[in-house]
Amino acid sequence: MKDEWKKEKIKDILVLLKGVIMASKSLRVFLNVKEKNLNKILAELPALKPPTISKLAITDANGWVAINTIIKKSKFLSLIPVLRKYAQGLVVHEPRQILPLEQNK
Repeated sequence: MKDEWKKEKIKDILVLLKGVIMASKSLRVFLNVKEKNLNKILAELPALKPPTISKLAITDANGWVAINTIIKKSKFLSLIPVLRKYAQGLVVHEPRQILPLEQNK
C-alpha cells in the first residue's frame, strides 16, 4: 500500500479486531496463593503468557503471593478443583480486549 498513514490505520483496526476476538475466548484471573503452593498452581495454570506474580503488600500476609493471568475460558472449569485446593480470593473478569501488540509491529 502506497499511503503509509492508511496502512498504519488498517493495522490499528486489525489489532483491535483481533483483541476483541481473543478477549471473547479468555478470562482474566486474579488469585492469592501461599508461596509453598505456587509451583503446584503454576503447573496447572494454562496461561496465555507466564503470569504476573507479586508479594502481597500487607506485612501480616507472610508467605502469600498474588497471581494475575489470562486463561482460556474453556479451561476455567477444569481448574476449579486445583484452585479450590490451593488458592484464595479468586476474582475472574471477562476482558473487553486483549491486544496482541507484539505481533503487529
